[in-house]
Parts: sequence; structure tokens; C-alpha cells
Amino acid sequence: MTQSAESKGPTPPAAPLPVEDQQVTIVSVRDGHISVLPARVLVTRPHKIALSLDAPSAEAQRWTDGQALTLLYTHGEHIMRLRAELRERVADDRVTVEPIGDAKEGDRRDFRRADVDARIRIKKCDTRDTAIAREQQLASVIPDDSPEYERQVVNLSGSGVSFDGSNAFAMEDLVDVRISLEMKPRRTVSMIGRVVRIINPELERPIVALRFAELSEADQDAVIYSVFAAHFATVGLGDDDEPGDDELDAP
Repeated sequence: MTQSAESKGPTPPAAPLPVEDQQVTIVSVRDGHISVLPARVLVTRPHKIALSLDAPSAEAQRWTDGQALTLLYTHGEHIMRLRAELRERVADDRVTVEPIGDAKEGDRRDFRRADVDARIRIKKCDTRDTAIAREQQLASVIPDDSPEYERQVVNLSGSGVSFDGSNAFAMEDLVDVRISLEMKPRRTVSMIGRVVRIINPELERPIVALRFAELSEADQDAVIYSVFAAHFATVGLGDDDEPGDDELDAP
């Protein structure tokens, strides 16, 4: 006796597509070269997604109709991966893609991390109240070309950062962090971090690890884009792209 369609239960809902005005990361592979571009969703339909690139890209100009793309975007606490194909180039910085299959849920967005070459400004806050620290940060404008920024390779994720700091920091301190990311166009993100680990505290410049306590969703998306760009540039794009134990233990 065959089981009726009704007795099988409802079909699970398809994974959500990116929503309008959401930041996404476009990953393309052409001639063995991986390109990672930031974009924003203009329109989402079941069979069409219109995207605006953050800046015109020479690599995007080389895409041909049917170019295979992967869209990465956040949904809740996870990174979604959606296969798509290029359908139309509307302008130098605007394209339309067609989803291929359903989106797949990847690792938690705060697990993926990578070493990123960036300019960073760090300053210890004079309070341990995150709301007050964030208010003070937003009220203080620091030019992107300020000499207070220092170039170094930081270990960055959607939930934290570690960097070469100083022995002025102590556990649970709040830190005003501003990072100038090598995006196109360049973008500076700001967040309040809490010191959760100090490695080699006896050194003049110990490694200081922070977990983000206050940051905007837009800045977190920019951080995640930079992390994925650095990650794919190093190891490429694979289906089994899951975090390792060292990532899970990090801030």
C-alpha cells in the first residue's frame, strides 16, 4: 500500500534568498582564478536577483552569460551559500543573476576567520559599559588617513579580532576598534571589543584577542566579506568549507 502525498507531511520550506538591500559576497571562478566581490541586493524574486556591485570591477566585466557564481550572505547566525548564474549585465556595476537550486546553510557566521592585512586603530575605553563606550566611539570621528592607524595582519572573524597590542590592556577591558578594510571602495568599520585573551602578556607587544560587544550589522557584513575574500584567496572555494577546531576556539 503506497503512502498518500498528504500522509508524507508538508514539504520543508526552501531556504531563504537574500533580501532587498542586503549585503552579499559574490564568488566567481574563471580560468582557475577566484574573484570575490561585495554587492548589495536591489531586487529579489524566486528566479531573479538584481545586484549592485559596491564598485565597478574589471573581473565582473569579463563575466559572460551563464557565468557560474556563488552568493554568500547571512541569515540569522549562519552563512548561506546560493549557486547562481549570470543572466544580464544591466550596467558596469549592476547585474541580474538566476538562482540555481536552493540556498544551503553553511557554518555560523562568527566561526569563519582569516588573517587579513588591514590598517587598525585601537584605543582602550575609559569605561566597561558597552553602551557608553559605543556612544563615545560614534561621537568621535577619526579620519581614515589618521596616523593613529597602524598597518598589521590581524586575525579577523565576524565575532572578534586578535592583533599585536600593548601591555596596557587587561582582561575584560573594552577597546575602541576601527579597521580600514581593503575593499573596493575602501571601508572603515568600527566596533567595541572586550578583551578575552592576552597571549604572552610579558612581552611589550602581546597578542590581544577581543570578542566584539558592539557593532552594526552592516559593519559585520563588511568584516565577513573581508574574511571570506582572504579565505578564498588562500584555500579556494570548496563544498566542504567548514571551520576547523582552531576556528571554534578563537574569539
